[in-house]
Amino acid sequence: MGLMYTTVIGYMVVLGLASLFTMHFLAGAMDSSDSVIIDPKPETKN
Repeated sequence: MGLMYTTVIGYMVVLGLASLFTMHFLAGAMDSSDSVIIDPKPETKN
């Protein structure tokens, strides 16, 4: 029973670390400040 809990918790830790690793590099690659230069915001008429 303890092996099952250890396996599940360890798997959750590995998945969490992998997702944090992925999000860290995606956040650096996807710089949102470039979006206005590439696709300027259209002027809205009210």
